[in-house]
Amino acid sequence: MKPDILPISELEKMEKPEKIATLQTYRAHYTIKDLSQAWGFNNPIQYYMWLKKQNIYEQLVRRADKFDPSKEWKRMRETDGREAERIPVKGLPADQFRYGLDTDSTGPELAHVFRRLSEFLLNENGYFRCRIELKALPQQTASQPEWKEEDAGA
Repeated sequence: MKPDILPISELEKMEKPEKIATLQTYRAHYTIKDLSQAWGFNNPIQYYMWLKKQNIYEQLVRRADKFDPSKEWKRMRETDGREAERIPVKGLPADQFRYGLDTDSTGPELAHVFRRLSEFLLNENGYFRCRIELKALPQQTASQPEWKEEDAGA
């Protein structure tokens, strides 16, 4: 049986070990998207930002959940199989990958993504091709920006 998700204000009042245990229970039963929606976050990146503000990010985000090219490679292969209009990535050795991002986000949210990529690249000795287009969008007043899934083939 799934535990009820407490309001974020109640979680913030908990002691650090109790907060970590509660969030680990939630993660066993809910997706990050479910938790983000329950707490009124605009997208999952805000969940990770909240963990950092609470100083519990490292205890809750497993190494496997951080940016990992092998996970990205697997996701891309699955996407290529489903979407015929995409250029297939077949033929790349297993140690190569592509990472793409197509989203309308706030500056802090994008900074978080770029920080994760930067941490990954610090440990890589190979050469990479990178194309980045960043442009300001008009302020949105009626609705919040919508989270879009990452797009393969950057």
